[in-house]
Amino acid sequence: MSNEKHSESTEPLKIKGITIPADQVSPLVLALVAIIQKQDQEIQELRDEIQRIKKTTTRPKIKPSKLLKPPPADPSKPKGKRPGSAKRKKTKHIRIDHEEILVPDDLPDGAKLEGYRDFVVQDIVLETHNTRYRRAVYRMPDGSLAVAQRPPEVDSHFGPGLHAFILLQTHQNHVTQGRLLEQLRELGVGISAGQLSNLLLKGHENFHAEKDQLLPTARQISGYLHCDDASARHQGQAAVCTHIGNELFASFSTTESKSSLNFLRLLCQPGEQYRLCEEARTCLEFAGASGKLQAKVSELADGIWSGRDAWDEQLTEWGIVTETHRRRVSEAALFGTLLTENWYADLGLVSDDAPHFKLFGFVHGLCWVHGERKINRLIPLTVRQSKAQELAQSAFWEIYQSLQAYRHAPSETAKESIEAQFDQMCSGKTGYADLNEALQLLHAKRSEFLAVLEYPHLPLHNNLSENDIRQYARLRKISGGTRSDEGRRCRDTFMNLKKTCRKLGVSFQSYLRDRIRGIGDIPQLSERMRSAASDPAPG
Repeated sequence: MSNEKHSESTEPLKIKGITIPADQVSPLVLALVAIIQKQDQEIQELRDEIQRIKKTTTRPKIKPSKLLKPPPADPSKPKGKRPGSAKRKKTKHIRIDHEEILVPDDLPDGAKLEGYRDFVVQDIVLETHNTRYRRAVYRMPDGSLAVAQRPPEVDSHFGPGLHAFILLQTHQNHVTQGRLLEQLRELGVGISAGQLSNLLLKGHENFHAEKDQLLPTARQISGYLHCDDASARHQGQAAVCTHIGNELFASFSTTESKSSLNFLRLLCQPGEQYRLCEEARTCLEFAGASGKLQAKVSELADGIWSGRDAWDEQLTEWGIVTETHRRRVSEAALFGTLLTENWYADLGLVSDDAPHFKLFGFVHGLCWVHGERKINRLIPLTVRQSKAQELAQSAFWEIYQSLQAYRHAPSETAKESIEAQFDQMCSGKTGYADLNEALQLLHAKRSEFLAVLEYPHLPLHNNLSENDIRQYARLRKISGGTRSDEGRRCRDTFMNLKKTCRKLGVSFQSYLRDRIRGIGDIPQLSERMRSAASDPAPG
């Protein structure tokens, strides 16, 4: 190591516009320069946090990961057209609502019609369509009144088309309630703020029920789930929105905080079920609970409790009152349900390195894009350190490409080769202490980064979840937080349904109209998920 430091000292250093001659670069100087660079980075992070609090956040300058860069084109192959640039029939599938036949002026006698040259004009009409039902009233011979009944589908002063438009503007176009109210009134709709709020929040039990079937269906038909979370606001308090999903669906749940207990509750959706059994006691032991707590739980009778309120009452009845003990026993009871029901036996979780996503008994794969950041965020001080960082990144990308190939054609030989590559990359001495430490951190999570070697169906990155949850981040910037539990539930439900519709190729506008009118032409989204999972992959 002394030789390495001596070789680094032959290079001059530049920091804050000051050049340090090579003969003055000692190990102490290097250490001090490293401290200055780290302090500069921390100061910048604090400035960014202040900007965020003041709501003047600037977009972070993060270099795109080279892991996802497409491979270079083969020069021997002819260049084709850019994907998506092929011409398409723009008016072939457009519905024609009105047709006019135009005839040339001053046609001479004997002119013969040869056909038509169509010219399609697309337009949109956004106006009210109000219906007045004049219910006849008759005086009966006995003096009573007989009033004609409304049509069975008419149960409100606001029709299904208007209801669908309001939901579409709010949950797809992210129009705030105030602006939507203004827009409706300008269109001539007589509606109050309270009536608009009721249309947005009430009468959506069918939507909630359909949303509740997405995750149970996904854990039956999927091989993996992505998960991520983002900050949220609810009733003026800090909250968290957790995303669980894959290529077939998306689930968003806004809760009070992020934790293993919270994530376990979400995995048990649509209902929380706590099961005290042998599996739960094993999880309690694995979690490192105190011997006294384990002994107390071992004496309790097995049972199943549905709902958080019933479970909390039972914990109090057992005399388990401290927050830590209640949390540990609750986690163990939820594990008991998940492991007993065998919901996630062959299903992997893919996430960033957040600890609350790493659960006992679950296959867990780490995101390689997040892993690369441990190397990419380093601040090299010398040319030697820069070269060491570049070599480490190159080795990292090479292993990533090998894993991509392995997913399509697994073999024992390729598996052993990749494992050897990973061990060699992480165990090498680079002469750059911070880089060595970063590589050791990667090696400490070896089994999770290389989980794809045992489970080739697992993705190598968590970009799907991060892309999905950006939708919530955009909505949070526009509308802020929710103010009622009913509002929070509706926001989560329609975000789930909208994103799932998009993944399944279903028009969200058509879906809303179908459900509100009760037509039933569009199958349940859970059934569409099953059909999509059973269809062979294209190409």
